[in-house]
Amino acid sequence: MADVRDHFRHPLYRLARAVGLALIHGVFRWRVEGQEFIPKTGPVIVACNHIHNFDPIMLGASTPRFVHFMAKEELFRIKPVASFLKFFGAFPVRRGIGDRAAIKHAFAVTAAGQCLVIFPEGHRSRTGQLGKGMPGVAMIAKRAGCMIVPAAVIGPYRFRGPLTVRFGPPLQPDAAQSNEALLGELMPRIQALLDRGHAR
Repeated sequence: MADVRDHFRHPLYRLARAVGLALIHGVFRWRVEGQEFIPKTGPVIVACNHIHNFDPIMLGASTPRFVHFMAKEELFRIKPVASFLKFFGAFPVRRGIGDRAAIKHAFAVTAAGQCLVIFPEGHRSRTGQLGKGMPGVAMIAKRAGCMIVPAAVIGPYRFRGPLTVRFGPPLQPDAAQSNEALLGELMPRIQALLDRGHAR
């Protein structure tokens, strides 16, 4: 696992992040709440709802750390695109199956003390409503022994419309907990962040 400091120092990353932040501010009325809940160091999982393909970008821009996230395997079939995605923290996952390679990579991210973004629903919500959480996030968090920070992206994505990214207090998994019990704590926390609506 590469040292994330190399990314932050890399001119391409710094330029792309600066341009990306400027574009986000220009397109949306973007607000971020609760960044203080994300630990500055050490392994952490950010678990967020999923309403749009831009969600990973918004999470990356809103999180004060370099983030790693899963992206559908189809995006990595074009080499230049794959190289770009990997440079910015993405790694491939084959959806609809238990992708052991993706899970192994997720464990490597947390073992290296880095930040992993997971969308517990496993897919985008077509209605904007929070769906059922899948057990993957609970399994990874328990085995890695790392805290989960619930998060919410509150849209819709609309030009000059309000777009809020909100983080909540972290949840420390108990290894003795079942995956279902942990999801039973996590998903209501994400829903509570959504219910608060847009930042003022």
